[in-house]
Amino acid sequence: MKIIKRDGSSEDFDFSKIERLNEYATKDLNVDLSLLRSQIKFLVYDGMSTQEIFQAQIKAASGLISQENPDFTFVAARYLLADTFKQVTGHSTYNHLSTCIAYGIETGRYTDKLSTLFDLDLLDAMIDYDNDFLFDYYGLQNVVDRYLMRDPSGKLFELPQHFFMRVAMGLCLNEKDPTSMAAQFYKLLSSFDYMASTPTLFNSGTNHSQLSSCYLNTVNDQISADGVDHRYASIFGTIEESARLSKYAGGIGTDWTRVRGAGSAIASTNGKSSGVIPYLKIYNDTAVGVNQGGRRKGSFAPYLEVWHPDFWDFCEIKKEFGDDRLRAHDIFPAAWVADLFMERVEQNGLWSEFQPHLYPELHELHGAAFKDRYEQLEREGKAYKQRPATDVWKRILTNLFETGHPWITFKDECNRRNPQDHVGVIHSSNLCTEITLNTSDTETAVCNLGSVNLSKHIHNGKINEAKLQHTVKLAVRMLDNVIDLNYYPSDRAKTSNLKHRPVGLGLMGETEAKVACGIAFDSDEGVVFSDYAMELISYYAITASMELVTQHGRKPYDSFEGSKWSKGILPIHTAVIRQTSLGKETWNALADAIIYNGIRNSNLMAIAPTATISTITGTTPCIEPIFEIERSEKNMSGQFKVVDPCVKYRRPDLLKTVWEIDPIWILKSAAVRQKWIDQSQSVNIFVKQGTKGRDLATIYMTAWKFGLKTTYYLRGQTKTKETPKPVVVQPTPSVLEEEVKFCSLDNPDCESCQ
Repeated sequence: MKIIKRDGSSEDFDFSKIERLNEYATKDLNVDLSLLRSQIKFLVYDGMSTQEIFQAQIKAASGLISQENPDFTFVAARYLLADTFKQVTGHSTYNHLSTCIAYGIETGRYTDKLSTLFDLDLLDAMIDYDNDFLFDYYGLQNVVDRYLMRDPSGKLFELPQHFFMRVAMGLCLNEKDPTSMAAQFYKLLSSFDYMASTPTLFNSGTNHSQLSSCYLNTVNDQISADGVDHRYASIFGTIEESARLSKYAGGIGTDWTRVRGAGSAIASTNGKSSGVIPYLKIYNDTAVGVNQGGRRKGSFAPYLEVWHPDFWDFCEIKKEFGDDRLRAHDIFPAAWVADLFMERVEQNGLWSEFQPHLYPELHELHGAAFKDRYEQLEREGKAYKQRPATDVWKRILTNLFETGHPWITFKDECNRRNPQDHVGVIHSSNLCTEITLNTSDTETAVCNLGSVNLSKHIHNGKINEAKLQHTVKLAVRMLDNVIDLNYYPSDRAKTSNLKHRPVGLGLMGETEAKVACGIAFDSDEGVVFSDYAMELISYYAITASMELVTQHGRKPYDSFEGSKWSKGILPIHTAVIRQTSLGKETWNALADAIIYNGIRNSNLMAIAPTATISTITGTTPCIEPIFEIERSEKNMSGQFKVVDPCVKYRRPDLLKTVWEIDPIWILKSAAVRQKWIDQSQSVNIFVKQGTKGRDLATIYMTAWKFGLKTTYYLRGQTKTKETPKPVVVQPTPSVLEEEVKFCSLDNPDCESCQ
């Protein structure tokens, strides 16, 4: 047999070379080497290229991945790594870091600051090449396909550890000792203890440092900005801004509530408004057209308050049938729901709609002030239209059940606990519903994200508090650096971010961490674990932000005075339930220290979905239960079998999937986490086949009563084992026509809980 080498020459096939690679790929792993050899031999043939041999080995190992043999994922990853080495260096070892940096600068991919600000010899010596073995197959394939840098011809020139070092260096360009901090940041990233968000991984250290993850903006009720108004403070101005933000890969949440409803009068033309929906179609097509650098469609989420006259039609814009002039299929609508609406639903009361241009104060008010003004307008007969609140609620739930939208988010809880309520109002969340920041005609909110991998902070069945503290402290510093290094596609985004300096530190691997500790997700112990873990992260994050001021000479954020922070009001102090493991004295002492010293960031915590970065690190996504023990995933390189990382703990009794867990446990865990978070969390709701409308109503009513700020996708169970799309449950026409009944949370035997 002959093989064809990469230079085109041929040589006799030498199975001993394959055997050496087999031994390298299986070292210290629990796999059947003889089975692997037999599978590889089936795939080898005369005239193969060396690259095809690598692919045959990868295919053989990946085909053996299963719940019974989970370690084969690491075997396949090592084969892929060996192939990547050959592509990048031509041999089986790393080149010196300086070689990679020089080539990246030469080809225009890296900023030249990477060569002038850092001691590359010292950083090269700090690289831990064994961290390559942390990757599983699917995680490494994603890194190779999407994250490792390529030159203009498409040739790879980064390897994984150089990738992490480049990201770390790019986040240290403004540090006093950039080499020392880069070494620390690198260790955090490459060990998978913490992972930055995808935009940061893509662009850190490059000539275009767009590092932010998401944006929130608001639409003013005018076609274009006039006179002294900001150019984006209009319908088409905000659409233009959204296009610019989307061009550089940001997900966008937009508040549309101020736009007057259909049929309302337009004084300047003596005509009638067409309302929000036609503009949402333009907004939708902008998302499709400005497709994030040609990589994917833009991701836009319009938010509308429930009292808006167009909300009734807004609920149905994702439907696949009906008048297409009232549909927008490529955006992600969300309901911005006041407490008063939920109370009216409980009371079977009437719900009134008001024209926002006539009563703009409703958009700016929340809580008791909103209720007082709303009910005053009702008494004065100013409502544009009225209908039973339960009809609106059923409309929301019906469309949520059928299309997955509108997402349900809670206006008053977001604003009641807003640490920045002295300088503005939260009018919406973002695309993934975890960001809750103020927006206005002059400020577009920006958030920079990253996530602690909680599963890497477990030792002997408990959280390693010292390690977690170290990780959070460095993570907050990295996120704070992003604010100053970031490229801002819009001036009002830059103004907002530099003034308030919000960041969103989240977590992933929570379910894996629970399994590692022997804790079931659907248990009181699991809820206590979520509570304690988030309390630690909250305490360490707030302390770290304060220490950036006290220990590192950075000043408090500009709008600190007058904030809840400046008054010693921390997230736990505004929570409905305030039990603490660290003790009230500990939290009160931290509050006093912040009053005295200040804090660097207006907001610090938000739990994002982490779908991609949890794949890189090989852990469970964010706060999600196990989705499936074995599943099929697809990316640009093909189809992949993925085994849940919790399998390795050999605790089948703890491997319950989302379809075996009552949603109440997701809500309970989310509720105790929310105590500690100054923003929000992406909370998916999972429902089994056969879920009734009344059950769904109870779930979301419970989420509101538990004090959740937002919810995210409703995911339904399919009949097959294929991965469900976000929306797959199809109710019968009568499901939501049944009477909606709400149960007392302490009465599990009532009809609505059956």
